[in-house]
Amino acid sequence: LRMWTACFVIIYGAAKAFQFQGAALSETPINQAGRAELMWAFFGATSFYPVFIGVIQISGAFLLLFQRTKLLGALILFPIFMNIILMDYLYYIHRGALINALLYFSVCVMILVQQRQKLAQLLLPSHKITREEYIVKLILAFTFAFVFVILNLYFPSFILKLLF
Repeated sequence: LRMWTACFVIIYGAAKAFQFQGAALSETPINQAGRAELMWAFFGATSFYPVFIGVIQISGAFLLLFQRTKLLGALILFPIFMNIILMDYLYYIHRGALINALLYFSVCVMILVQQRQKLAQLLLPSHKITREEYIVKLILAFTFAFVFVILNLYFPSFILKLLF
């Protein structure tokens, strides 16, 4: 599963260099563009950002290929796929892309859960973490992130007041 994920993520990462070329709102007024068109135009405005994300994806996927570096690969890919999932969901990108991102993200989460003792030693050298404790903390983190995203979507001024 890890190898399969790594291979597909390498392919997706390499495609980032070409994926958004020519994506612009030259024909569509910005107030008439859909969410997907706006996101596509944003990523097409510069080649650096998509290529940068692609390089990070390829690097993380390459690390997934090896037993000794799979934890580092999962840690690198975790925020990348979290971002891709949010973009796919919020900008109504094709459901197949969202499902793929969720699958790859799930593999990263499984690696993090599987490697929780090593991860805990890295973050908290003197504390052993149980599987249940790790899962509870992971659920709390996702819940916090989800609530933050929902609040930001429906009450953006509230979030700005909280932060500044």
